[in-house]
Amino acid sequence: MDIRGDLTVQDNIGIADGSLHVSGSLSASDVDVDRHLEVSGSVKVADLEVGSRAEVHGALKAESVEVGGSLEVLDTAEVEEIDAGGSVRVVKNVNCKSIDVGGSVVVGGGKVTDQIDVGGSFDSTGPLEFNELDVGGSVQLKGGSSGKRIDVGGILKVSGNLQFEDIDVGGTVEIDGDAAGKDIDIGGVLRVGSNLNLAGSLEVGGKCRVQQALNAGRIEVGGSLEAQEIKVEDIEIGGSIVTKKGVRAESITIGDRGRARGPLFGNSIRVGEKADVEALYGKNIVIEENGKAGIVHGESVRIESGCRILGEVLYSGSLDADKDVSFAVEPKKVSSLPPA
Repeated sequence: MDIRGDLTVQDNIGIADGSLHVSGSLSASDVDVDRHLEVSGSVKVADLEVGSRAEVHGALKAESVEVGGSLEVLDTAEVEEIDAGGSVRVVKNVNCKSIDVGGSVVVGGGKVTDQIDVGGSFDSTGPLEFNELDVGGSVQLKGGSSGKRIDVGGILKVSGNLQFEDIDVGGTVEIDGDAAGKDIDIGGVLRVGSNLNLAGSLEVGGKCRVQQALNAGRIEVGGSLEAQEIKVEDIEIGGSIVTKKGVRAESITIGDRGRARGPLFGNSIRVGEKADVEALYGKNIVIEENGKAGIVHGESVRIESGCRILGEVLYSGSLDADKDVSFAVEPKKVSSLPPA
């Protein structure tokens, strides 16, 4: 059915086994089209249901929109609930409660107050405010976006700053600017272009690189970690850690065969077997078998068999070193350690 000009009705519109084309704007209570809907102007309805494809050249305003295939809106979309089996594209801002799409979504930014659930990919070309974002594949967000929970199966990319509560991503996260939130759990790789501030924990299975400062409550990295400086309560590194200004923590653990470049400042520091560290400044320090260290300053220091200490060793309390430990410089007991 083709309608020239605007179509305004008080009742429902139902098109069974056919399509509806409106060259102007569309206003009705409920609209149900079996196949395709195309409107050259704006659409204002209570409920919109389209079997295959819906295309709106103007703004879309509705309580609910359900499309079996694809929805395309070339202006803004103010809809309580959007449900599409295939894809959704809104060129300008969205203002929604929920978006549930089986395939891909592209929006121009805006606000989604409840849930975004997408099976494939999600892309916001403008800043987006959201509550929960759950995407099976990949997500791209514009800088200045903020949300609570982000759960992505594959890749999350943010072209600027991001505020959040929790991020859980199976693959890779890339944030170009500052990132601030509570917890991050990444299966693969995390890259942050500026500062990363977390009130809770950071867990990364692979590699983590923060260009500036990293602050968190707890850090656990299975592979490598790089940052300018790190401040944390508890940190555990399975592979390597590289900093310029060092790590300051209550508890520091470097795993077996681990590597640390940059000073480590901690209340408790444990260096695993065959690990290689540059400088240790702590209260209680343990270097396990066959480890290698540069400078060691501590109150209570334990150095196990086969270790090599290449720099200065100062201790203010006790030094317990196995007989075959190699010291480049004779250890020295002092009344108080130099400020770290």
